[in-house]
Order: sequence, then C-alpha cells, then structure tokens
Amino acid sequence: MKVIVDETGEIIAIATDDHTLIGGHHRLAVAGSMGKRLFWRDTGKPVKLDLFFKHHENSNRHTA
Repeated sequence: MKVIVDETGEIIAIATDDHTLIGGHHRLAVAGSMGKRLFWRDTGKPVKLDLFFKHHENSNRHTA
C-alpha cells in the first residue's frame, strides 16, 4: 500500500503499489482542485494526479 499525503503530512488517499486508488477518492479530487501539493509518504516524491484522473477511451462509463 502507498499513502498520499499533503504538505502537512495529513493522509489524503491510499493506493496500491501499482497506483490503483483504493481510498480517499473525494479527498484526492478536492485537494487537487484546491492546488494542494501531494506527495507519496514513503518516498516524498510529488504525486502526479493525472495517474488517477485519466479518461480511458475504451471505458464502459459514459457521461450524460
């Protein structure tokens, strides 16, 4: 498991080792929209939010 934290060390979300988000979806979206800088707790490296918010062309989800 990998933990995503903000600048103050507050846990924002949890992901698997292959970056599949398993918790904190809403908190991650809110933090990203507020421009917060997010980091991987284990390495301190910045989190690239595009890893979590990609829109796949072959997705079964549709928007209205």
